[in-house]
Amino acid sequence: MNPIMVDTDVLIWVLRGKTEAVGWLESVAATERLLCSVLTVSELFRMVRQEELHKTEKLMAGVQVVPVVYEDARKAADLMRAHGPGFVDCHIAATALRLEAAVMTYNQRDFGRTGVNLLPLPES
Repeated sequence: MNPIMVDTDVLIWVLRGKTEAVGWLESVAATERLLCSVLTVSELFRMVRQEELHKTEKLMAGVQVVPVVYEDARKAADLMRAHGPGFVDCHIAATALRLEAAVMTYNQRDFGRTGVNLLPLPES
């Protein structure tokens, strides 16, 4: 099983019932190990609606949450200096690089500037 770092946007679309996102996550989860950054958890719970909290907890039970470590923070700073995406995305990318995980995101353009391996978007 290869590690796949799931970005916040995918999780939000899954929670909101976007069929494409649900199918994408389910197909990847069937064969790969799903990870997300602890920063994704913070972003996710900031964005969910009150009525989605229970569903969010259930979804997150199937995802391994990984910390941001010193090495990730240093790499994220380098990515930001090189005009990478924003603060959280650079930390997610840095963590994915350290863990040799592909990133599952709809934000392919921004993450593509970080050098991470991107999981191809599902066919619409």
